[in-house]
Amino acid sequence: MRHSVFFCFIALFSFSLFSCAESEADVVSASATAVFDYSDSESLPSVRLAVFVQVTSDIQRADNFTISNTESGYTWSVAKPGIFTGLNKSYAYSLNLNVPEGDSLPTGEYMLLYKDAAGSEDSIRFSVNYDKELLSANSTACKKILSNVTENVAVYDASGELLFMGKAKSSWKNNDAILRDYKLARTKRICYVAPGNSIICMMPAENLKTEN
Repeated sequence: MRHSVFFCFIALFSFSLFSCAESEADVVSASATAVFDYSDSESLPSVRLAVFVQVTSDIQRADNFTISNTESGYTWSVAKPGIFTGLNKSYAYSLNLNVPEGDSLPTGEYMLLYKDAAGSEDSIRFSVNYDKELLSANSTACKKILSNVTENVAVYDASGELLFMGKAKSSWKNNDAILRDYKLARTKRICYVAPGNSIICMMPAENLKTEN
């Protein structure tokens, strides 16, 4: 269900406009989110980094990008990144940048080097910040650590395909109301989004239908 992070970016981020031009690689911004994913109510979260790179050059020419954190020495190389074009904007992205088991996602400054298929490149710096208490908090405790979060809901079908992502409708007083709107729905996940989309905490999946 990691693809729901992609829809969080599309649904929640507020982007600035630009005019797309045929040119050398030109990176406008890099948006990073620390994703805390909870499999159940007691376990500690798995943590990964999701990064979207906004470019003004032809996104179809995106070839790869490399992300490095100087302090930790970690480097991620993303070959053939995902691409997205919409709202007059273009992005290359990766949703699944992990650290070695037992280590934590580094905070602080990162460097991103973007390259297109013609060999043109551009770079940009960005920062990753989150409260380290989240690393030792279960799904119940995480919301107490975050402040000013926005609550969203993700609704999935039986195969795990995302049917809905966003703020819960006012009519959704219970699970039956969700099922009336989305008859193929089987599970939901509550997602807490920190200001600036710097952190997303994805709560454990909940069944919408009672098993007989």
